[in-house]
Amino acid sequence: MSELPSIILISPPSKKSGEVEILTKLFDAGLSRFHLRKPSWSVQELSQYLSQVPTEHISKIVIHRSPELLNDFPLAGYHHSSTESIRQIKGSHSRSLHKLSELINLKDRLDYAFFGPVYHSISKKGYTPKISLNEIFAFFNSGKLKELPKVPKIYALGGIRKKKIKKLSEIGFNGVALLGSVWGSRDPLRAMNEFLKLDVEFLLSSRNQAVKDPILVS
Repeated sequence: MSELPSIILISPPSKKSGEVEILTKLFDAGLSRFHLRKPSWSVQELSQYLSQVPTEHISKIVIHRSPELLNDFPLAGYHHSSTESIRQIKGSHSRSLHKLSELINLKDRLDYAFFGPVYHSISKKGYTPKISLNEIFAFFNSGKLKELPKVPKIYALGGIRKKKIKKLSEIGFNGVALLGSVWGSRDPLRAMNEFLKLDVEFLLSSRNQAVKDPILVS
């Protein structure tokens, strides 16, 4: 598996006009990992979507809910639902987690996990954090992650804006997963480019800028 990027983009959950065209431009601009998540779509609809993506970008896409498509396209990996057992597939294994207890008791050998929401969601009204950033900071600095069977990279999810990137890096996240801040923008390409311009490889590298005093985290 190739090196994981610091920024991952998630698709809007429903159909968006011109989405594949926009996505292709985002790939051309430097996006290297995209999660295709369309909860209400059939396998056929997802397959049609993927068929429109230029061949050179297919390997940058992770699929949700329809693992059979891994047999039809050279996808980057599979994002497991909360109830799924880890599948034996080629590519990356990931999952979304929403509680520290889920992370502490993680038995699956994941390559990475989305954790959140860390802020009030942009795309889901009423979807708010269940845990404070101070608590997340304390966990990352407790050493408990190292006790897992495999230490996954942890991506902050929910309410991610450019001005939050540095703080999330300092707390200990390896990267961020974007949705509303890009697809909710009037110009998704410009919004994504603003994130890609950030020196996120430095800001979000190996938790090397841990905040010394968790009281400063808010």
